[in-house]
Amino acid sequence: MSKKPELKDLPGLGPKLEEKLVEAGIKTVLNLSRAKADKLAEKVDGLSVTRAEALIAAAQETLQSKPAPAEEAKPKKAAAKEKAPTKKPAAKTAPKKKIEAEEKVPKKKAAAKEVPKKKVEEKPKPSKKAAKIAEVKPKKKAVKKEKHEIPVRFKNVDQRLVRIARERKLRMPKFHAENAHRWTRISRRWRKVRGIDSYTRQKKKGRLTIVSTGYRTPKVIRNLHPSMYIEVPVYRSSDLESLDPDIHAVRIAATVGGRKRQVILEAADTKLLHVLNPGTKEEIGEEDLFTDLDLEED
Repeated sequence: MSKKPELKDLPGLGPKLEEKLVEAGIKTVLNLSRAKADKLAEKVDGLSVTRAEALIAAAQETLQSKPAPAEEAKPKKAAAKEKAPTKKPAAKTAPKKKIEAEEKVPKKKAAAKEVPKKKVEEKPKPSKKAAKIAEVKPKKKAVKKEKHEIPVRFKNVDQRLVRIARERKLRMPKFHAENAHRWTRISRRWRKVRGIDSYTRQKKKGRLTIVSTGYRTPKVIRNLHPSMYIEVPVYRSSDLESLDPDIHAVRIAATVGGRKRQVILEAADTKLLHVLNPGTKEEIGEEDLFTDLDLEED
């Protein structure tokens, strides 16, 4: 009988960590293989997400490499019988005297009655010209596929870098504040670690991942909109003069007032520029507001 794997058999798992896992409710290797890395790191104190992923992978490997129960060996005699080819019994040869007697006796042949064949009405065969006309089918007109021109904004950007940035974003870890998994009063949003003796600031093993420049996207794609337009913040209508509608897209600043916003929107429409946050294009005047209120009173 094969021994079931235990938590202490896993590589890189000491007795202290084993006690912490048992306190968290994970007592067997099967429970550890089914756990999720994020939740396990939150439950167990001092366990990072990467370490939890490594432990879960090791547990899954041990379960897969568990030896299957040995099949009962069949007896040798039965195997020998199965492998031995079966000999067919030789057909018994009849004596020569009986064969000669059978040859001399004439066989009676049943007289086959001739059935009169019914006359099949012959259909007139179509002529060769008519057959050729029937074979010729009308040709289908070949529809030409319209070639869509690639916009200029896609040509200017290396699409390989865009694909790399998307793949890196999927693998990026979730940054959250230190001790947010311990205390409910601490929100999970990222805060910069400022402690002198903080192990996370010193980037000790098993601690949280810190926001750093290594996680940034390539500089060519950094200020690009998902539609491949270059975002340009605009504060006044004069900022639109040097912009190209095929490459640039406008984002009106939050500090711009309503009146100046309308002027910027009109200037952008004349230059065919895309505005990413247009808002309401027309504002209700004070005169229209008062007339609506008077009508309601009447």
